[in-house]
Amino acid sequence: MTATADSLSVDRRDSLARLDPVDTQLAVLRSSSDDGEVVLEVAGFGITLSGSSDEWLRPADPDKPRSRVSPTLLSGSEYGFIIPTGLSYGAYPAGEAGFFDLRSGKSFHLSSTLIGLNVEMGRRRLFRFSTGLRYTIDNYRLSDTSVTLGNEAGTVVPVALDEPADKSKLRVTSLGIPLTFSCRAARNLSVALTGYFDFTMGANAIYKRPKVKNSLAGVNAFRFGVGAAIAYHTVGVYVRYSVTPLFESHVGPELCPLSIGFCIDM
Repeated sequence: MTATADSLSVDRRDSLARLDPVDTQLAVLRSSSDDGEVVLEVAGFGITLSGSSDEWLRPADPDKPRSRVSPTLLSGSEYGFIIPTGLSYGAYPAGEAGFFDLRSGKSFHLSSTLIGLNVEMGRRRLFRFSTGLRYTIDNYRLSDTSVTLGNEAGTVVPVALDEPADKSKLRVTSLGIPLTFSCRAARNLSVALTGYFDFTMGANAIYKRPKVKNSLAGVNAFRFGVGAAIAYHTVGVYVRYSVTPLFESHVGPELCPLSIGFCIDM
């Protein structure tokens, strides 16, 4: 497929026969007797489908071996809930303990591999190694809506609000590189083990309404986690555990997030 950045010339338009029956000036599909070309004209710009395009559109040759290496786009998505394991407030005063207790079922995890690479292994291609660039959003919904989070003198502390908010939470976004090894245990059943290497892009304390968002220092810049999943066809369940604590040492409450939910295209 070749795209021309310049508008089609008048002579070029005249030599093309219109294919589509829809009467619109925005998109026009035309054919030419020259080399069997087909031109898609959109707002005056032409995209030419030539003989090479026909080869690309033709079904794959069944006798040709399928490549073991394949790129992916928006794959390996996870949707689940967050459970704070090992939560401890350490040296916090008794009056502040409990400010990072989370609402059950309201703290969620969402992640997806934006672009990745799969490598199939073994004579029967039962094993697969996958990696890529993964985007993750973790929402920690606080039980106490009368406070938000702040950082004072290098310590994450609760900050009282003038009045209780509809919701108060910590949102952490990260970009990472997952390394996944999977095995096809049965015809449509697969199991996978993953190592997560995440780099924090942003951490914000948010409360609403109205919505107020403040950057929060103290979240670990790098976090390592491990996970496992089992899937039937392309849908399954996963569990993911962060070996690295959420907050830096002696900066915030001690906890390692655990996420459980379902996955798509593992």
